[in-house]
Amino acid sequence: MLKLFKDTFKTTNDCIILAAPLIIFLSILGWYYEYAADSINTIPKLILACVTMLVMFSGFTAAWFYMAKKTIALSKKVFVFDKDRAKALAKLIMTLPNGIGRLFLPILGVISTYILIYLLIFTGIGVIVNNFVGSIDLSTIDYRTLLISTGELFEELKLFSQEELKIMNYWYILLSICGTIITFLTMLWIPEIVYAEKNSYKALAYSLKKLFKSFKTSLLLFICIYFLLLAITILSILLMFNPFLYFFVLMIYYYFLVYIVVLLFTYYENKFINN
Repeated sequence: MLKLFKDTFKTTNDCIILAAPLIIFLSILGWYYEYAADSINTIPKLILACVTMLVMFSGFTAAWFYMAKKTIALSKKVFVFDKDRAKALAKLIMTLPNGIGRLFLPILGVISTYILIYLLIFTGIGVIVNNFVGSIDLSTIDYRTLLISTGELFEELKLFSQEELKIMNYWYILLSICGTIITFLTMLWIPEIVYAEKNSYKALAYSLKKLFKSFKTSLLLFICIYFLLLAITILSILLMFNPFLYFFVLMIYYYFLVYIVVLLFTYYENKFINN
């Protein structure tokens, strides 16, 4: 496992070109979100904005995951001259449209399923908390402002009573537990689609079978990824009020996202394809 993490750092450095489309897309998605948040004033506009963001995200992730697969394969090739490797890496951008054509519908199915699962989880937790702990009146909160401004979130939290904060903690704990379990159970879903099965739901079944077949190593991998993500998240929260340091952490975060994808794809290749 340690060798996998070590080798993945080298592979990620070879595949760092993956960070470029990721940064560009997330910037575009952020700009579109701010535009939509300011312009949405009717239900049809809200539905249109949600569908647009769903299609945008599905299309990009399909293209990006396909590009990641091709980049990892290219990183294993031996080039006589560095300029030949640079040219080959530059051509990888041209694989993005191919990824949309090959993986858009499967990835759309994955994202739609995730949305449905989390809506059911959110509803179930709401029923449990309201019946056994208590309820909170959230009707006065401006959700658009909270999602854009972290400072506004802290200001809103100061207005809640100790009892309401306790209820929110129950919400957070239950959501975190459910989210962690779902993430672990589906950690091989995307690699299964990218490398093998293009049907979203067959891929989910196959990925679960492979997950439990290699339960110990998969769980260890997930725990390591979880604590790395937790460390980056805590660091970003601590440094968010310093623009220069926050920018530095943001770059680390983008690198970490690339690293996670390369790590999962490499793990899947080594465990289920190359063996």
